Amino acid sequence: MNRLRHLQQTLEKNIQDNYLPDEVEFVLLDYNSKDGLDKWVLHYMQQHIDSGILVYYKTFEPTHYQRSHSRNMAFRLANAEILCNLDADNFLGKGFADFIIQEFSKQDNIFYTNNYSLNDTYGRVCIRNEDFLSIRGYNEALSGYGYEDNDFQNRLIQNGLKPVSFYNPEFYNFVLHSDEDRISDEFMANNVILMFITYINPHSSGILLLYRDNTVEHYILTDNSQLDELVQNEDFYDERRRVVIDDEVLKLIWKEEDNSILINDKEEMYKISKESTKIDFKGLTYYKVEDGELKAKIFVLLSSAINYNISKKQINIQSIINPSGFGRGKVFKNFNCTKVNILS
Repeated sequence: MNRLRHLQQTLEKNIQDNYLPDEVEFVLLDYNSKDGLDKWVLHYMQQHIDSGILVYYKTFEPTHYQRSHSRNMAFRLANAEILCNLDADNFLGKGFADFIIQEFSKQDNIFYTNNYSLNDTYGRVCIRNEDFLSIRGYNEALSGYGYEDNDFQNRLIQNGLKPVSFYNPEFYNFVLHSDEDRISDEFMANNVILMFITYINPHSSGILLLYRDNTVEHYILTDNSQLDELVQNEDFYDERRRVVIDDEVLKLIWKEEDNSILINDKEEMYKISKESTKIDFKGLTYYKVEDGELKAKIFVLLSSAINYNISKKQINIQSIINPSGFGRGKVFKNFNCTKVNILS
């Protein structure tokens, strides 16, 4: 969604470096982009569509970017035995596809990922189609940025697959971009109108979010990397440092009155002037976050922590992933708007 500037740098190069038209197919899902992606593909990529190595799908339904859902759609649209998620900002590297095909021909019960040295290529996951279907795809209960890849890989391991990493530095190039780019089309980033932060202790911060729909959320964000019970579990696949949220998430309502914002906590009413840069809340002073890059960094940490909590709870109760289906929606193939493909 809205990553034309990245695809303009990566897509042509990726096709050229992995041009195996009888064995490789690039599935490009336009997730209701508004940045002219469709016009660019039609004008510059038609020769690859004609050759069959590129298939372009567009869906008009999403209002914001949903990582798990969009990946599930793309995977379900692929016509292949081996599937590989490729983020728009990633360069595959010359010969990557052939390498993966050869590796999967040698080994069973595996999936391939990066070696965790670069987060920007962390989403590169290669699996067999049957394994993707057997775990019911990416977890669509996880919204916002982060942890959907970890959850996906954890479930692959629990399903008996062995993780294997590629190490060729040729496969690790990407377009450098900011955290603002990462979350620009996420629900949280597009619907939070005010963000406040407070210091609690050296490991914890309070985050107060006011949304467009007059709801309020309060989180305590904690660096819990030294006390991560799931990392201690050798069956749980997550070796990265972990920031978490407390289970107690406060949800309230706010409203405007004169030139002020009122937050109703039942026990107490908190009032803040629209021009104010701070608010006293629950005995602590919260300061307005106005810097765009700092906001984006907080969104990244917070949404990843929220998704981590959801994943942990689902594993603890052994809940069914995507019980109502996954990757569902309507798509149009190769600019044929008279024929709709329905993924149900």
